Amino acid sequence: MPDAGMFAAADQITVAVHDLVTVISTDAEVEDAVALVAQAQKRAGV
Repeated sequence: MPDAGMFAAADQITVAVHDLVTVISTDAEVEDAVALVAQAQKRAGV
């Protein structure tokens, strides 16, 4: 079993992505979401 902290983080990311897929309906919204994820990755150092 993976570390509980990492498992919880992965679970939250999965839920967030599912929610994004549910509400994004245009190419522009996809581009905005991708840009936000890229910004978050830079801030997190990944």
